[in-house]
Amino acid sequence: MSTREIHVVVVGVSTAGISVAKKVAALAKDGFPNLRVTIIDKNEYTYHSIGAPRGIVDKQFGRSLFFRLDTLLAPFEVSAKPKHRFIQALLTNVNSKTIELNTGETLAFDYLVLATGAANSFPGNVNAPTLEDGRLRMAQLHENVEAANNVLVIGGGAVGVEIAGEIADQYPSKQVTLVHSASRLLPLNFKEGISNGAVYKLRRLGVRVVLNERINIPADTQFDGAVRPMTLVGRSGREYTSDVQFLATGTKVYSEYMASLEKHLGTSLREKKGTIKVKPTLQLASDALPNIFVVGDVNSLPAGAKYAVKAGEQAQLAAANLIAMISAGFDNAKATNLVLQNWNGSVMNMIAVPIGKSLGVLQASGIAFGKSCVGDIVVSRVKAKDYFVSKTAKEFPPNANA
Repeated sequence: MSTREIHVVVVGVSTAGISVAKKVAALAKDGFPNLRVTIIDKNEYTYHSIGAPRGIVDKQFGRSLFFRLDTLLAPFEVSAKPKHRFIQALLTNVNSKTIELNTGETLAFDYLVLATGAANSFPGNVNAPTLEDGRLRMAQLHENVEAANNVLVIGGGAVGVEIAGEIADQYPSKQVTLVHSASRLLPLNFKEGISNGAVYKLRRLGVRVVLNERINIPADTQFDGAVRPMTLVGRSGREYTSDVQFLATGTKVYSEYMASLEKHLGTSLREKKGTIKVKPTLQLASDALPNIFVVGDVNSLPAGAKYAVKAGEQAQLAAANLIAMISAGFDNAKATNLVLQNWNGSVMNMIAVPIGKSLGVLQASGIAFGKSCVGDIVVSRVKAKDYFVSKTAKEFPPNANA
């Protein structure tokens, strides 16, 4: 047993942040009673964004996507007086030994994990600070889509395909149009067979699929799920009129909090797109700060390592390395002969994309199941039944999303 006072701070509490925080907090009951973990997020909840496409058409399901964060670490307390802490705040600055929050609070840390993720358009990201506000936004989106006659989805990656499929499946009388700038749907690192299958099955549901078309989007266009009739024009000159619009064309990381640390060290710690550079151990790419880890969408690993499954694997690796450092006493005196694990460089080679409740495409073990019914059967049983929300629920104490 070690009685060292150890403070681990985890910023960003979604897939990767949840896993790291829980694994490290468990040390408080396993030989490190004075270890405390502080989790920080701008919202009072985590949002299971994977389930957003179903949440659009199922109001009750949309409510189930939100989980309170204030009880996440309660099972790892060692006494009646809580040591672990949740702070609702936005990270504004990272320094070598402290972080600063938009609330004015400064926190010292022994170890820091940055898992601030990436933002995308609603409903992939819900811009609402409280759980009830988030649920109200999803409920209003459901009502807006119900009221619409024409729905436009811009972007034919997995999320865009899922949104179009869910709406067309639930509301057969609505005109749903999916516009994609590439020559085929879904990420290009997957086989063309699932792309062809996605087009075929979307069209079976009545979706109008338009490929090789880029929409000209005015700078002031809002994609907030409101009923807002508008006509957008593609580069082909074709017009696309809709009542509700969804933008599913990528994400943007928030890493501006690194600027002060970069200035202090006199070096850039970020790539051009804002992702934070990491070593193979998922430590920050700076020899001066081995006690800072970066996991999930915000780090500089390739896009194929950013799927939810891979984010979970990153979290496992970072947690194992962080625990190894704590066990070796790295925070007390520089440990010797400390060997950390490296990321194996793997990227996602499997994908399951629901297209409504009973159709879907799948790639597994290098085999594409596009137009065949195999994709329908497997995807409907594995993912489409609840978009893995039950798996996320298991990460939390009971009633965290009641």
